[in-house]
Amino acid sequence: MTAISATLRQDAPSETEPTQLSSTHPPSRRWPAALAWAREQAGLLSGAVMFTLALFALHHLAHSFDYADVAAHVTALPASTLAAAVFLTALSYVALTGYDHTAIRYVGADLPWPTVALASFTAYAVSNSVGFSMLSGGSIRYRIYSAAGLGTGAIACVVAFCGLTFGLGLCAVGAVGLIVAPGATAAMMGVPSAVIRLLAAILILPLPAAVFGAAFARRPIRIGRFLIALPSPGIVLAQILIASVDIVLAGTVLYILLPPELSISFPALLAIYSAALVVGLVSHVPGGLGVFETLILLGLSRGEHAASAGGVLGALIAFRAIYYLLPLVLAGVMLAGREVVEHRLSAARTLRRVGGWTPRLVPSAGAAMVFIGGVVLLMSGATPGVQDRLLLVTDLMPLSVVEASHILGSMVGLGLLILARGLMRRLDAAWLLSVCMLAAGIVLSLAKGLDYEEAIILAVFLAILLPCRAEFHRRATLTDIRFTPGWMLTLVGAVASSIWLTLFSFRHVEYANSLWWQFAVLDDAPRSLRAGFIVVLVIAAVCLAQLLRASPPRSHASTPEDLAKVRRILAGERRSDAAIALLGDKSFLFDDTGTAFLMYGVRGNSWVAMGDPVGTPEQQAELVWRFREMVDRRGGRAAFYQVSADALPHYLDVGMSLLKLGEEARVDLPSFSLEGPANKDLRYVTRRAERDGLSFAVVPKTEVPAMMDDLEAISNVWLTQKHASEKRFSVGYFDPGYLREFDIAVVRLKGRIIAFANIWQGAPGGLASIDLMRYLPDLSPFTMDYLFTKLLLWAKDKGFASFSLGMAPLSGMEARSLAPLWNRIGALIFRRGENFYNFRGLRQYKQKFSPEWEPRYLACPGGIGSARVLTDATTLISGGVRGVLAK
Repeated sequence: MTAISATLRQDAPSETEPTQLSSTHPPSRRWPAALAWAREQAGLLSGAVMFTLALFALHHLAHSFDYADVAAHVTALPASTLAAAVFLTALSYVALTGYDHTAIRYVGADLPWPTVALASFTAYAVSNSVGFSMLSGGSIRYRIYSAAGLGTGAIACVVAFCGLTFGLGLCAVGAVGLIVAPGATAAMMGVPSAVIRLLAAILILPLPAAVFGAAFARRPIRIGRFLIALPSPGIVLAQILIASVDIVLAGTVLYILLPPELSISFPALLAIYSAALVVGLVSHVPGGLGVFETLILLGLSRGEHAASAGGVLGALIAFRAIYYLLPLVLAGVMLAGREVVEHRLSAARTLRRVGGWTPRLVPSAGAAMVFIGGVVLLMSGATPGVQDRLLLVTDLMPLSVVEASHILGSMVGLGLLILARGLMRRLDAAWLLSVCMLAAGIVLSLAKGLDYEEAIILAVFLAILLPCRAEFHRRATLTDIRFTPGWMLTLVGAVASSIWLTLFSFRHVEYANSLWWQFAVLDDAPRSLRAGFIVVLVIAAVCLAQLLRASPPRSHASTPEDLAKVRRILAGERRSDAAIALLGDKSFLFDDTGTAFLMYGVRGNSWVAMGDPVGTPEQQAELVWRFREMVDRRGGRAAFYQVSADALPHYLDVGMSLLKLGEEARVDLPSFSLEGPANKDLRYVTRRAERDGLSFAVVPKTEVPAMMDDLEAISNVWLTQKHASEKRFSVGYFDPGYLREFDIAVVRLKGRIIAFANIWQGAPGGLASIDLMRYLPDLSPFTMDYLFTKLLLWAKDKGFASFSLGMAPLSGMEARSLAPLWNRIGALIFRRGENFYNFRGLRQYKQKFSPEWEPRYLACPGGIGSARVLTDATTLISGGVRGVLAK
């Protein structure tokens, strides 16, 4: 999967807006799947390797300085310097909004600047800290821009555009730095000046190429699988300028925080800073943490700069806090404040304009802050305390309390790292425990040495998290969480960093076995050693438990008890399509209350849920998460077939891609009638059919068994005449036990049944649908029109709000050259596929009843997984491979 397509994993397909970026080659079957898997594993491995190398490099560099040098530089930073750094950071994030502003111009949209600024700031504040900026930033932009009315294709272009803008800025700033200060840069990088000049030339090349390409290109250009419509030369120049200003401002923040005695020119620093940014981004380490710092240290510790390494590391810590942590906290405050306002002023117009995006962002931001809070506690436990504070706290409480608080503080830090995963999953238990642990962390930070700095950070995170209780509504146990390999590597990396920091902070202390048993007020090394040892034991136990945990049982066929529970739930359900559950060919996943369910089938490695879960929106979201996690534990591919547009946020939240399958025809029954000139054809059909001897009736399900033989005869004739086989899973098939569950609409010709259809009925005032429909051909040309018309009138008389005529596959797909590949293929088949199936004729037939068309989607993993799921879903519907080959 490409970086751009990875960004769109959670995005819905756009059918109404042309995209500037589109795939041009269909995925093949097998080797891309292996390639995607290998690429994912290579990313994890490269991240682990680069992070390990960074730790080793830091350990090597640490011989030239100690912890006191680092702490001295941070504490000695004047208030004026810190204020200037905060001001420059604010200017940098203002410049970052220019990325999105020019991208919005590129896609031809018109959004107010506050919306654009909000999306840009929130996206960068979160992605800069958690890493994977294309993915996390793209997801955040989707939430805000889609709520503001921007189509998914346009949002995809905005995300890709911002990434390309950053790349152009890096080229410009890096090239200028290398050209202006080649000698200093060459000395710091340990390469000849000729290499620096060559590198500068290489960096410059993309800039004029982009400008001239935009000026003279007449058609979109192809890059791999994608077509890219080039922006205007003015927009390209704006990209270069805005990105350069942003990177220069960020570099300036670091520059003014560096030790004043460090003799390095600003252009040379920009060159090193740009290189460190690139390596940090491609390392797959969240936020480039450790990798970025190591490269800056390596670049600035050559020759005359070696003596300043401790101050440089202190400057990098201050830079992380100001440029990364502070905006993340501000974004969290904004989200929490919006949560409070939304609950108090839910009717306010300004809130309704973009309502709905905040709840989608809270879990990501909350998880990031809780994870950072855990890191803060681990690092605090790995470093020496302030002696004056330790003496003061031991005057107030026993030494045993201080010792216990130190160990418990590190344990709480590790707990917060683990709970961050639960917050990402919206678990209510994770929120409750995170709140408790943040509060405990505040108390323990003060008890172990009056570390009020850590306490303030945790208090801010706690204040942000408290108002967001409603967004963590999933009632699942923490033991159900399964950590991905990437998350496990992140946990291990955080713990490994704290252990390295312990060794670095106390390297002047000679190790002895007696250290483990020393308890004294100013003996920081034994305290940190004991805390680190316990943390390592716990993280090892967590990793081992994850590796050895039992797999959940495989899916099982529905039981009579399951079907009885389903019938009770359906009795109060307004939707009618959920009645397909009574086929008995699917497995069920019930919620804890037994009042909602999800139905699914398994084919190969694909676990395909049929339709949206049945239940309230909250129950739907919970069941989608549980199904996704259950399938993930089995190593399968989760998919949701024929889902509605209203429920799309549930599938986006679990990382699904969306493919449009077609549109469902729904007739608004209160407005349906045979009156008026628009319905003269239906009036004629009805009168002519009844004049020819046709009659309509709905047979109650209690009387259906008596006429089952007649219905079966009609079904067999119909299948023979159509050369068709029974379909399953998404539609009903002829089964006496299944048909006895429903009322049956029948058409008689002079008393003889010639057509029938079973009726799915929702709760009163809800939806009704037609399911299995069979008729005897060549007896009357009006049979089907008459059956549908009379059935609609019957449903209207019964008080139903609407009636579903079923799907029109591949309907409503755009065929524009820049539309997504799947849509273009679907539109082509819809127009030209009469030899395979009369897609267009089916839609035209249903259109005569003037329905409203609602889109239906397949929610599934992106990339080659989509093709595999489509194949397996087709096999499920066809009843096996033989059914696929049959008509």
